[in-house]
Amino acid sequence: MKKIIMKNKAAIASVCLAASFVFGSGTTAIAAEASNGPNAGKVGLGYEGIFGGSILQGLSGRYWVNNNVAAEVNFFYGNATVSGINFIANKLDGDLLLGTAKVMFSPVVKPHSRFYVGIEGGLGSINLEADGVGTPGDVGVYVVNPLIGSEFSFAEIPELGFNFEVGYKFHHIDYTNDANVGDIDIDLNGIAIALGAHYYF
Repeated sequence: MKKIIMKNKAAIASVCLAASFVFGSGTTAIAAEASNGPNAGKVGLGYEGIFGGSILQGLSGRYWVNNNVAAEVNFFYGNATVSGINFIANKLDGDLLLGTAKVMFSPVVKPHSRFYVGIEGGLGSINLEADGVGTPGDVGVYVVNPLIGSEFSFAEIPELGFNFEVGYKFHHIDYTNDANVGDIDIDLNGIAIALGAHYYF
């Protein structure tokens, strides 16, 4: 009887030891997986497009310094043509070049996704023509954009990251050095939605 009890104790101890090893290692693996977000420490190159508030397409570079902190630079180009403004010109045509820089902090990191908050700032210029003739003066654009966003990837292609962002953009357009018209300041503010995709190396 004593031997049976001893054997049972030994068996129970062995089962407990095995269970603690299995569950302990599993918990460690899950914790390690959860703490390592996608593409940390990698540089991603790709596309960023603004679809809400205005429409701009651009090249983008994003770098996750670690699991929680990232930086991004974007270069946008846009063209707009307005016809029938007879009191100014029959046709106005403008090309916009805009460069922005963004910093992001991610308080929520999962194996295939992140939620982040950030701030973006940018400078640009507009080349404006009236009826095919360049207008005098310089047109500058300044942008500030506090935002929230998420980036996610698929397990099958973890090096490809997709992002979705919503922010409130403050646009300031400054038209200067035109002696005929004088200086013009325009503020355009509103909600902006951006989509992007980056391939990480």
